[in-house]
Amino acid sequence: MNRKSVLLLAGVVGIQLFLSARVFTPAPHTGGDNAGYVALAHSILDRGAYLELWTPGEPQHTKYPPVFPLLLAGAMALGVKGWAGLKAVPFVSTLLVGALSFLWIRGRKGDAVAASVALLVVLADAVLYYSRWILSDPTFLAFTLGALWTLEMGEKEETDNPGLWLLAGFVLVLLAYFTRSAGLPLVVATVLWLILRRGWGGLAIFSAAFLGSAGLWWWRGLEAGGSSYAAEFWLLDPYRPELGRVGVTGLLGRMWGNLLAYVTNFIPEGIVGLEGSLLPILGVGLTSLALLGWARSFRKGPGLGELFLPLYLGLMLLWPEVWSGDRFALPLFPLLLFYAVSALLWVFQGLKPALRTAILAGGFLLVAVPSLESWAEEAEAAGTCRAMSKGGDPWSCHGPNVQGYVQMAGWAGANLPVGSVVVARKPRIFFVQSSVKALSLPLTTDPDEFLGLAREGGSRYLMVDRWDGLTAYYVPPILRARPGSFCYVTGLESGGQVAVQLLGIRSQGEVGGGEEGTLPRCPPEMIMSRPWPREPVGPGEIPLLVWGHRTR
Repeated sequence: MNRKSVLLLAGVVGIQLFLSARVFTPAPHTGGDNAGYVALAHSILDRGAYLELWTPGEPQHTKYPPVFPLLLAGAMALGVKGWAGLKAVPFVSTLLVGALSFLWIRGRKGDAVAASVALLVVLADAVLYYSRWILSDPTFLAFTLGALWTLEMGEKEETDNPGLWLLAGFVLVLLAYFTRSAGLPLVVATVLWLILRRGWGGLAIFSAAFLGSAGLWWWRGLEAGGSSYAAEFWLLDPYRPELGRVGVTGLLGRMWGNLLAYVTNFIPEGIVGLEGSLLPILGVGLTSLALLGWARSFRKGPGLGELFLPLYLGLMLLWPEVWSGDRFALPLFPLLLFYAVSALLWVFQGLKPALRTAILAGGFLLVAVPSLESWAEEAEAAGTCRAMSKGGDPWSCHGPNVQGYVQMAGWAGANLPVGSVVVARKPRIFFVQSSVKALSLPLTTDPDEFLGLAREGGSRYLMVDRWDGLTAYYVPPILRARPGSFCYVTGLESGGQVAVQLLGIRSQGEVGGGEEGTLPRCPPEMIMSRPWPREPVGPGEIPLLVWGHRTR
């Protein structure tokens, strides 16, 4: 690269560093994936195995590929024990997203287009949002962009050592796939790209590497009972399995619903971050321009990006609608913005340079200004969160229902007997905050089935929380139908209301209750007479990484 290119690249990375730092918060994400990755990384480091430590029996984990937990485990091996420290992995991955967007686009359209599109990518609301959570998406996006850049560099005539570039690209494709299963479209696109270019030697090397590694992963999953992704894919709603499975007609309806949601909402909102009546117009306009730019590029000779885009889009449309969102669309943002700019360059190519530059600058500002406005709002909220968590509790940024849940998990970690198992709405968060094993809330209102699943998993406790509406949907009918099957352990209040309760699940032989409308107190042996003597958890530290799990 020449000096100008290096300066532009440094400028993109510097801007992204500033933007990401301003929206950074120490708060944990409230999704279970966040804690799940932490627990898996701890398992790799502490056990040398990929286990679901939060689950009774500690089964082999088969759902999430291991690359992202391995990166977290590396940070833990260096002594990182806190939420904020582990966020360095997605934070650095996000910085690579801006740099790799610039490098990939520069190889196609030069410095000016590369810098413009890369700036829009680093300004994108979803890119900045996911830079601050312990989630695999920024890392997956960085590997994907790295693969696009290195593989296309490997086919350029002026490239030195093209074979090394291709091998680096193959490695990045595999890393993307083993970061997220959604990397499969990139694998297929790579195979098609090699076939179209008659790169038979590269195809043989890549196929052997992928089939060997993916085959081992698949066999491991098969031996462990299979991944839940395949089963969940066919459900109408993975969170409400009683609604049944989707058929062919339902699958077509799902694709149409996802298409409308992504074009009119998730994609434009993920880029500019704001809501409003103009969002669908922006989404339709951006998508239309991107499709035009993609079609022109495809006609000239499809590159890896042209093959990857429709394959990944197809996967997005087939995914259950309840999982849809800007998180899943993240890998498309650099491509859509690049193809949209390419289309604008073609449409206005006949205009005078000054007029064309003015129009393109207007289009840039049309996206950049609302993105900056959204960033400013996020930065202000992040600053408030950082101020709230100065006392050392990163969960203080969340509402009282979430805080009550976490406090109850901490109480359980100190007071429940060895070998306890709790049925909880967020079992992985419960585990990392307590080191007590947990079962996911049975998604059924049938009391016999609910209690059967809980007891089968060895649970003697039930967390009744107000995290969201899921517990309120399933648990009250069970309590009304089988009040004699439960007893009261403890509860926490917030704002004059009970925010969370911990109930005991009585054995089938136990009967009776307390006064009318109340549950009896659980037997004394369900609570330890003295709290566990444990090492204090420092500010922002994750209890599991301080206490370990073997004491439980």
